[in-house]
Amino acid sequence: MVSEDAKHFISGRVCVIRKSNIAAEQAIKKIKEKASKKQKSPKPKTLEFAKYIIIFTTLPESFSVNAVLEWYRIRWQIELVFKRLKSLTGFGHLPKHDERSSRAWLYGKLLVGLLVEKLIHCSSVISPWGYYLQQEQKQLA
Repeated sequence: MVSEDAKHFISGRVCVIRKSNIAAEQAIKKIKEKASKKQKSPKPKTLEFAKYIIIFTTLPESFSVNAVLEWYRIRWQIELVFKRLKSLTGFGHLPKHDERSSRAWLYGKLLVGLLVEKLIHCSSVISPWGYYLQQEQKQLA
């Protein structure tokens, strides 16, 4: 694979694993729906590639394909957390130019984002009445 500046090659390998039949069917259905909205039909190669998970990695050969895919899955979960934090806190634009103030701004935003995540998590187990309605209904019956 060639890097962006097209001067250096990146050593790596491609790991491929076939999706389950159900996952492949779901991926193909999604591709067809997306193409239909654009009034196009998907290429046969696109439909074939939808049946596989294909990852380029620079991890050493000592990592099996399954290990590479597991690490990628974990990495993707981290990416989703950062995407959510970026959305919650407005990480997209850094208004500071000095390194120390930039770091303080980022730490503040990160703290706010983590507090919001914690509050959201806690709020899912708190009832506004102070008790669970199902438990109260059982006691009344």
